[in-house]
Amino acid sequence: MITTINLNSYIKSSIEVFLFHSFKLVISYVVLEMDMKNRSRYEVIAAMLRSCYRRESRTKIMYKAMLSNDQCKLYLDSLLQYGLIQQVEFNDKMMYVITERGNKFLTFYEQMKNLLPNFIEVSEDYYGVQNENKVLNSIA
Repeated sequence: MITTINLNSYIKSSIEVFLFHSFKLVISYVVLEMDMKNRSRYEVIAAMLRSCYRRESRTKIMYKAMLSNDQCKLYLDSLLQYGLIQQVEFNDKMMYVITERGNKFLTFYEQMKNLLPNFIEVSEDYYGVQNENKVLNSIA
């Protein structure tokens, strides 16, 4: 038989567990956000492409890449335009999946990041969007 004392202690321990896990999530989100404050466009694109290895909805891509809804829409349009992802319909939902060209981009991005760690940030600061378009067009 459940007594009031047992029920109260169960509720208290459940609340403590919930608060602990919530606190862990908030802390991990803050740490991730601090790391991602100054992400380059290429880092955002790479994060979005990584999230599209499996079919994903726009909402899941947005959360995995830590973008706002407006940012996600703009990037998805660009990724579709450049052929880095494709739209597929699955269970009456629009989903996105990475293409072969998107995989090439990720491979080149990782190689460039390993060879020249500061190149992406410096070139983007200096050349801006024009440089991004040249890189995306060169992987055709």
